[in-house]
Order: sequence, then C-alpha cells, then structure tokens
Amino acid sequence: MRGKNGFTLVELLVVIAIIGVLIALLLPAVQQARESARRMSCNNNLKNLALGFHNHHDIFGQFPAGGDDGAANQEMWGWGAHILPFIEQTSLYDQLRVSEQDLRVTLDDTTLRNLTQTKLDIFICPSDPGKHLMDGGQMNSGTGRHFNGNSSVDNNFRVAKSNYIGVCGMFDVDHRRNNGLLFRGSEIRFADITDGTSNTFMLGERNLRCAQGAWVGNRNVTGGGPQGADYTIGRITIPVNHTSNASHQCVEGFASQHPGGSLFAYADGSVHFISDTIDYNNDGINGNTQAADTTPPSFNSSNLGTYQRLGTRDDGAPISNG
Repeated sequence: MRGKNGFTLVELLVVIAIIGVLIALLLPAVQQARESARRMSCNNNLKNLALGFHNHHDIFGQFPAGGDDGAANQEMWGWGAHILPFIEQTSLYDQLRVSEQDLRVTLDDTTLRNLTQTKLDIFICPSDPGKHLMDGGQMNSGTGRHFNGNSSVDNNFRVAKSNYIGVCGMFDVDHRRNNGLLFRGSEIRFADITDGTSNTFMLGERNLRCAQGAWVGNRNVTGGGPQGADYTIGRITIPVNHTSNASHQCVEGFASQHPGGSLFAYADGSVHFISDTIDYNNDGINGNTQAADTTPPSFNSSNLGTYQRLGTRDDGAPISNG
C-alpha cells in the first residue's frame, strides 16, 4: 500500500523562497502606488488652496498677505487664516474672529485659542505623517518655536500644522519689500505679477520633519529675523529639499517627503512637481536681509537660476517650469 503524497522539506523551502521573491518584487510597486496616490492628494490640496487665493482676489482685489503686519513680537494672522472662507471653512473663520481682531487677541481667549488646533486636511500632505500639532516650546529659541509673544499663551501650547507655505521671494521671510507673492504685509495683485502667473510660484511644500508650519499665522518679530514669519512663508534662495539646519536653511526653504522634489502651486492655479535638481543660482543672495524696511540687496537677474526666477514675480526674465 502506497503512502499519501506530500511536500518534501526541499519542496516546501522552494515554495517559501518563491513567495519571498514575489513579495520582494511586488512590495516596491505597492509602495510606489501608495506614494503616487498620496502625491495626487497633495497635488489636489495645493490646487484647492490656490483656488482659494483666486477667490480671495476676486472679492478683495488682491491676494491675502503672507502674514499680517503689526506691532513687534505679537502673533498675527497668516494667509491660511484669511482664505478659510474660500476653502469651505467660513464657520471656523467667523469663530476665530479673523476679520475682527489680531491673532494675539484670539490666543488670549481660552475657548478661541483651542480652535487654532483644528486639523484641516487641506493643509496636510498625506506623505508627511505625524501629529497634527506643532511642537511646543519658546517661539524664538530655535527648534520648537511657537506662538507666545505678548499673549498669555504658555510655552507648551501648540497650534495645528500646515505642510504648505507661501513663496515670499528671494529675501528674508520677515522682509516687507520682498519680490515673491506672499510676504509680511503683502498686497499683491495679478497685475503685479509681471513675469506671468504661469511662471511664478505661489505656494510650496514644507517637510514637517525638518521645520514647522502653521495655517493660522506667525509671531511678528520686527527686524528679528526669520523667526518672525517662517511658519507661513519661505524663500527660494535655499535649494529644494535642503534639510540642513545651518543658517535657517531647513526652517525657511521648501521641502517634502516626496522622493526627488516638491510640489508647487503657481499663481495661475496650476500645480507642478519641481525636481530637487532644478537649475539653481541665487547670485549670492542668501536672504539675510532681516531688517524689515531695509533696501533689498541688488542682484543680476540674468544670473538667477530657473528656481529663483520661478520664485520671483518681477525679475524681468520669465521662464516656464519646463
């Protein structure tokens, strides 16, 4: 009588090896598909934010400021708060009293303060996971800075994060005379974008593992350097996906968790992926012009790289993203 047929040990090991090879082959494809879906969602977020900017312009005749101007060392609303009514968040806008009072006053109210912790998916890139609140800590002390200025907010209070920040141009983020679209006290109109809306950045990504971002606003540090406005805007004198902390490069630049580059929304509402190998030349401008009313340093626009030209609204040398 013949015994029942079965797998030998060798055959079983072969089957296991084949399954292992298949998993090794399929896993990268699955991960790539997931990242592709996350990137598409991020793309849609930027499109909808850009649409909010356009609707704001339709009503007020200008884009919102990158950050409100005001007294030194006080928290001020950012562009994210000002476009809330145009991204289906009118109720939150009204509750925060954005049009009625400074952010500092809102933060002094315990009930209203908690609303600044509201997670808004439109401001979050799915490829950059983690807690939706910023790290706590003193606003002006390097890593972990937050909003405590002249308000009664304690050092451990955290506001909601944002992966998307405005493009202020080539000079320091606290500069009132910048050459991008969104900076402190900016009142940019379509007519001011002489390089063309399809050739000019509006918004870019922030890698929250590198630096922090918030949709609600900034602390207004007059002449105090990048600590004042870098929660809502960044500059293009720092390479894409540059993650060094030296000279605020990580804090003020644009970076993402997408491999190879970052997504940017243009002034015309389109969104494009910008490679971290894009042509780059800042003509010696490092952005360190932090006195808010000083005359920006001169530069030769013909020497600028493609990245810098896309990040300025009026350099006189428009260039497409290619």
